[in-house]
Amino acid sequence: MREAATISEGAVSRVGLAAVVLAALLWSAISFMPPGPLHADEAVQWSLAKELSEGTPYSSHQDKFHGPTLATVLLISAKLTGTAPMDMDEHYLRSVVSIFLGLMAAAALILPGIGRSVRYVTAGFVVLTAGCTPFSYYFVQEMLLVTGFVWGVALWMRAEGSPPSSRWWLLSGATFGFALACKVTAAAYLFLFIVALLLLRRFVPDRRWLRFGFGLVASWALFQSVGFTDFDGLRTWWVQLARALGVASGHSEDTLLAASLAPWGWAAAWLAVFALARSGLSLAGWRSRHEADLPCLAAFLVFLFHLALPYKTPWLLLLVFSLPLTLALPYLLVGRTVRALVLAPALVTVALMAQMSLSSHTKTSVAVPDFHHKVAKLAKAYGDKFYIAVEGGHYWPLPYYLRAHRVGYGDFPQSAKAPLRLIPATDASEPVVPGYTVSSLTLREGGDRYWVLVAKGYESVFIGK
Repeated sequence: MREAATISEGAVSRVGLAAVVLAALLWSAISFMPPGPLHADEAVQWSLAKELSEGTPYSSHQDKFHGPTLATVLLISAKLTGTAPMDMDEHYLRSVVSIFLGLMAAAALILPGIGRSVRYVTAGFVVLTAGCTPFSYYFVQEMLLVTGFVWGVALWMRAEGSPPSSRWWLLSGATFGFALACKVTAAAYLFLFIVALLLLRRFVPDRRWLRFGFGLVASWALFQSVGFTDFDGLRTWWVQLARALGVASGHSEDTLLAASLAPWGWAAAWLAVFALARSGLSLAGWRSRHEADLPCLAAFLVFLFHLALPYKTPWLLLLVFSLPLTLALPYLLVGRTVRALVLAPALVTVALMAQMSLSSHTKTSVAVPDFHHKVAKLAKAYGDKFYIAVEGGHYWPLPYYLRAHRVGYGDFPQSAKAPLRLIPATDASEPVVPGYTVSSLTLREGGDRYWVLVAKGYESVFIGK
């Protein structure tokens, strides 16, 4: 069933592998920058997990437009560590997701046709460079989706050449099903993966597709229904899909248009490095079959898919970076030393240059954690009757950073008398409200600004260091 040539395990250059390890160590020494305050999408995921822990079904959550897998994983972590969602700081939340970086790297260890040394070096390279992207430590679904998808492709590659009754087909479908339960975007990715298969492999309608399909559906249903405890979650997935089609096509108010196409330019450069390493600008190389072709072609199709759609955020590029890095790099490291000596530094160079543009998505202002500490001091000084009124709805980091206090969002009878009030700043004119001292707070870099009203007599407590 495998049409690509199997690579000799003895053709691995120790000098080349040493160069890869050195490049990864240099990256880890100079490039790691811990993320700042929780992004809005991260806070949404925390809120979902908190409400699940309180008994609210996933399908009833107002922001059920992401799958339940990340919240479920967080609750499992909470049980294992004895940490309540209300006590989880930013580092805890992101550490849960970072586990999946290691799991994604481990997919390289099961690849067929290459020796152990190159597989372990690749896995180490992925971990040390955080997947060569800044996204691996954010508390968002994308890292889980990509991990499931990478494992699905890796298991399919491992299964090729096996009989239709092999368990590998079932396992491949199961990991794809996990990715589907993470986010409906995975449905498009799975379709593009099948397109890549049809372009590179001969289609044989046999029982392996039944085993693959069974694993896919069973796994998706298990994770999407939160262990078969919330069957309405299965219907919710289709609601998500309908919404995603509107958002991705630009027919929704939630559509995010690209402020810059620079991230997509760097993603194209990333894929070009793999393409050049694959063929060496040789026509004979392009015409031959190679084990790296399947993950690289799938990543290229995903890149074209997101490039064509109006909805754009750099997080969508995580699979484009991760799939060839984890599953094509091991095969490209095999052979002449010069290939590894050029390939590893080229990947690190592109990734380093792409860091700023890939991190350019809207961020929570660094002023928010400082505001959080000021609110804690004000609450302590005011006493048990302290509460907060946030008018005009809320921007998602607020529920996380104000979680220790009583907060009312929108209009309610006691909002005009709250010790601390937040009012959306629609213009530069500072409001004058009797009984309050007014300051301002920017929640997002470049937007979402609030006027902060503190009851007079407590302004020194709030403003003081």
